[in-house]
Amino acid sequence: MANKLLLCDSPHAAAQLQYALIKSGELFETEVATDGFRAVELCARIQPTVIVCDPDLEGLSGTELLRRLGGTAPRARVFVWAANGSPDAVAEALGAGAAGYLLKEEGPEAVVAAVRSVRDSTVELSPKVSSMLAQRLAASIVRERELEASVADLSEQLDRVTAAKADFLANVSHELRTPVTVAKGIAYVLKNQGISEEERDEFVGRLEASLERLMMLVDEILTIAELDQGNVTLQQAESDLAPVLRHAADEMHRQFPQVILVRELPETLTAWADPVRVGEIVRQILENACRYCDGQPVLLRARSLEEGVVVSVTDRGRGIPRDVVSAAFNEPFSTGEAILRKERDGAGVGLHMARQLVLEHGGIIWADPLPGGGSRVSFCLPNRPDQQLTRPPVVPFDPETQPTSAITSS
Repeated sequence: MANKLLLCDSPHAAAQLQYALIKSGELFETEVATDGFRAVELCARIQPTVIVCDPDLEGLSGTELLRRLGGTAPRARVFVWAANGSPDAVAEALGAGAAGYLLKEEGPEAVVAAVRSVRDSTVELSPKVSSMLAQRLAASIVRERELEASVADLSEQLDRVTAAKADFLANVSHELRTPVTVAKGIAYVLKNQGISEEERDEFVGRLEASLERLMMLVDEILTIAELDQGNVTLQQAESDLAPVLRHAADEMHRQFPQVILVRELPETLTAWADPVRVGEIVRQILENACRYCDGQPVLLRARSLEEGVVVSVTDRGRGIPRDVVSAAFNEPFSTGEAILRKERDGAGVGLHMARQLVLEHGGIIWADPLPGGGSRVSFCLPNRPDQQLTRPPVVPFDPETQPTSAITSS
């Protein structure tokens, strides 16, 4: 009994293949279909042994055509003979039940060779298709490993952020409770009519300081939320930052009266900046320095250079480890010490918030651990709107305080 062959292709391609079969001496009863629906009808009627099909036919086409042909003649071997040699097309065809995939550019002889091996081969692929599939498989394996590594890294980061947020919630609840408790106590005392006017003024001052601290904490949290959501809009203009720096220093002096705050500020300091946001940046850095100065003076210095306006805050305390500085810049909930044994106040968002606001200005911020102990945190803002800052400027600090290395946050 002769083998039956169904050719599902254009008339020209079908003629080429029939001629190649005749030259090869292969004996097949051949039927030709030039559209998908006709191919399925012929397949049901003749139940071919072999089907050679171009999926890109009129009417029914693609993987649906291959599935219909395979379902109609389940014993037939379906070979795809197509112009599209992409690995995705090959994978889809094999997934739809094709026993082989050959390219039109390889000519009808490749199809004849595949038909000859129909009884001995499970899947027939041309060398070019096999090479492309092998490359795609190798790339997929590499990509899978990269994705596994990325997922593991993201999972580790998520665990760290989750733990940091839990610490932050515990920390901020403590930070909010302290000024509220003080305010409640002072309010209770002020109800006592027996206190002197001098004591009343002192308690009112403490109450104002507690409420100011409470507002600063709330503002910090709201600013971080706005930065993370991308909702911060700067009002940048040519501004004199000298009064802003002096005001921030005055606020820190009221908050930390025991700390000696040295100021080296010019009369005027012009930059392209949002003065309100710059005030927040300086307050955060100053507050951090005052907490960790260990009773040593804190220096606030500013100067105008060709690269931009540079503001630095130097403390001579125990210093902050390099990894803690990096985490504080990049992660919004890093306090630098365990919550349950905290010795210093602070919500743990200061340096991160300062960095984000500096970057919003188009500036840069960096930290220098000092050889003699302590740290210097500096930032540089542009002098004009078209200025691009890419690295920390060379700042002529005093030799005895010049750092040996720097941690750059960009």
